[in-house]
This record gives sequence, C-alpha cells and structure tokens, in this order.
Amino acid sequence: MKRDIEKGRINCVITKDLSRLGRNYSMTGYYTDEYFPEQNVRYIAINDGVDTMGNGNDYAAFHNVINEFYPKEISKKVRQVKRSNAEKGMFMGSRAPYGYKKSPADKHRLIVDEEVAHIVRRIFTEVANGNNYRRLAGQLNVEDILSPMAYYYCCIGKENPRSDESMLWGSASIKNIISNQVYLGHMVQGCREVVSFKSKKRRVTDPEEWIVVENTHEAIVNQRLWNQAQSVKKSGVYYRTPTQNREVSIFAGLVRCADCGSSMGASLRGPKPNQKLSYHCSRYANHGKEVCSTHNIREEVLEAIVRNDIRSYAQLAEQDRKGLIGRVLRALRDTLQIETDVAAKQLARAEQKAKEIDATVKSLFKEKIAGKIPETFFYSLLTDYEKEKAELEVQIPELKAKVAAEESQDEDVRHFVNTIAKYISVEQMDRFMARELIESITVSETYKENGKTMQDVTICYKFVGNLDKLLENKKDAA
Repeated sequence: MKRDIEKGRINCVITKDLSRLGRNYSMTGYYTDEYFPEQNVRYIAINDGVDTMGNGNDYAAFHNVINEFYPKEISKKVRQVKRSNAEKGMFMGSRAPYGYKKSPADKHRLIVDEEVAHIVRRIFTEVANGNNYRRLAGQLNVEDILSPMAYYYCCIGKENPRSDESMLWGSASIKNIISNQVYLGHMVQGCREVVSFKSKKRRVTDPEEWIVVENTHEAIVNQRLWNQAQSVKKSGVYYRTPTQNREVSIFAGLVRCADCGSSMGASLRGPKPNQKLSYHCSRYANHGKEVCSTHNIREEVLEAIVRNDIRSYAQLAEQDRKGLIGRVLRALRDTLQIETDVAAKQLARAEQKAKEIDATVKSLFKEKIAGKIPETFFYSLLTDYEKEKAELEVQIPELKAKVAAEESQDEDVRHFVNTIAKYISVEQMDRFMARELIESITVSETYKENGKTMQDVTICYKFVGNLDKLLENKKDAA
C-alpha cells in the first residue's frame, strides 16, 4: 500500500515495509535519511515500525540490508537452477533460435521448424560456397523472406515494437546463424548474462563460459556443411564482383599464386568492349615486382583446364567407382600413416603424463597436510603442474582429432567421388560447382620449355587434395 496524505505542510507516505520503497539499500537509505527530510516528507513503514517523525528508527538500516539480501539470494538460486537445467541439455531461453521451435509437449526441448529450416540450410550452403553476408542478406530481402525477428513476431501475431531495420536481413543475422552450433543439434547456452540482479543489462560471456551439450535435438545441417561454412568464415575470403554489370567470377577466393601464396583477384583486362576476365596475383598488384612476379591467367583458360580435369575423374568414377575410391583411400592412408602413427604415440604419452600429474598432485597434497613440505614450496610446484596440465589439455583433443581423422576419411572420400561423378557431362562450370569440389587452385608464372610457353595449374580437391600427385605417387610406389 502506498498513498500520499496532505496534512498541513507535511506529505505523508505510508507503505507496508521498507522493501517497497527502493530496489536496493543505497536507494532506500537515500530516501529515508536524506531526500524525505529535505522535502519535508513523513515516511511510515507499518510492518517495520519505521516513522521518520519518531525516534525509534535505529534498526531501519538493518532492515534495508536484509531487504537487499533477500532478492540477491533469490536471484542467485534462480541462476543456479537455470544453469543446472542448461547443463542437462534443457532449453532455457524465452525464444527458440530461428529454424527451431519449442516442443508443444516440452518447452525445454527444441524441434525443427520446417517452415524456415530450408532457409537455414540455404544460408549455410551459400556461405560455404563463398557468398558474403551482405550479398546474401540482400538476396533474402529481395525475395521477401522474413528475417528472424520479423518471423518471430509474425508467428506470435504481434507487431514488432522495434525499428523497421530489425525486420530486414543483415550481415549480423547471417553471421549469427552460421556461428551457432544449435544447428548441429548441440545446445549452446550461457552466451550472455545479466550484469547484476539489480540491472537488466547483459554482457557477452567468453566462449569458455558457455554451456554446450551435444546431440540434444535434431540437427538442421550436417557436420560437413558446417565445417565448410566455418572454413570460409575463418578465411574471410568471399567472392566479389569485378564490375557492377557482371556476374561474380567462378573461382573467386579459390585461386592462389604458386610463388607467394597470395590470393589471385579477378578483374577485366584488355580493350573495350572485348575485355576478358583474368586472375592476377594480388600481392604483385599491390606491391610490384619487388615482392612477386606477374602471375595471371584468363578465366576461360582456367575454366577449361579445371573442367577437363573434373570430367576425367568423373569418367574414372563412372567406369569403376569402387576402384577409384579404393585407390584414393590407399594413397591417402599411405601418405598420412606416418603422421597418424606419430600422433597416436604422442597422444598415449600425453594421456599418461596427465595421469601422472594428477597422481603427483594428490601425493603432494597429502604431504602438505601431513606437514612434510612447506606450504610455499607446495604452491610453487602446484602452479608448475597446473600449467603443464593445461598445456596437455590443449594438446590431447588435437591429437585425438588427428588419430580420428582416418576414421572419417572413408566417408569423405566416398562423398567426393560420388559428387564428382555427377559432372561427367558438364559443359560449363559455375561457382557452386567450383566451391563444391575444389579446395584451392595454384597458378604458376609462365615459363618456356622446348620453345613453348607453359604454365602450371595445380588443383586441390576437397577431402582428397591434389589427386594427380596422389595417384601418381601410388602408381610409382606400386
């Protein structure tokens, strides 16, 4: 209860208790001790027995502290419960991520929203194929596809209270989607948290603080597509349009200089109107011959070379698909066997060392408790062991990934061979085809050999690398 009463020149404010006055101790104390007396206001808290016109207010400050402590403890317990449920893989958010919706049977479980799941797959595919965020967002807006915010308010039947810009796709919304592991079927929570129970402001937490629980719901994209999108995101290489009136170049972001390793940009060269699109070393273009030489190749020439190479392997796959898969797998295993064996030995040593460190720390702790070693010496050793253990915790997952790479190799090679087999009759390449099959292309400077101008073009395919070199080495070894 709160009311103002006019009584002479004094305004009277009556409440049940002090907690109704302010949200924290400093605010309540400020009103009762400073503001009200200055404004000639009489304050009465009925339950707490406080009357600023009287003299029995000695315990008011203690009431303020207790009133502050109570909501703080409640907030702490609520956070603990939410974190505990999140660690169990329960969805604790108020709004499901775009592409998902809450299950009608269990609001803590996500199910795929088929209405927009295909948009999520398209976004991952486009990014994996080199499309940049801004261009993709523009395409979605032109096609009148609802943005995540607009789709949410459309589903709940309410108007968007935010700005009109939030109803459109933007670079940030695309980036947020391809960065979210929820689309792999993993629950990721705790990415943001409130600063304090007194404030609604949120801060972004470090990735190490996130709560990640794997395989809690159906995935929208597979691991392969996710990895490809993350690879493009990490490299920061996207295709760009040479001129406003021309389609994007086929191999943009894939062609690299064989000598300096820099990317080769595409631009129109030659007299108008018969300009030809050519790739040239970007480092040479920016810094001149002091850092590299002039590498360049016309797109039509490069396209013919790559297309013929793809068709030749597509024909091999068509004639004997199992045989080609077997040859590539054997060649890859021979190439990576030494690395895998070394990684397996390093992994065994690292895991054994981690166990030894744990045992040593336990022994040291017992000796410290027994008073056999000084406390300062104990903490000095403990710091060294913790540092070594932290380094091992970084190394062990990396080594496990190397050892496990051979297990996923079979599936990757089969996927590549089945994919390239589709292009046995291809007459013209496009950028989707190039991104689907090719990891990188290196182009050398031109040189003379037997009076002829030559140029080396090396194609590295996804999952298998340089097939020409790989199968040639296997042939020589046989």
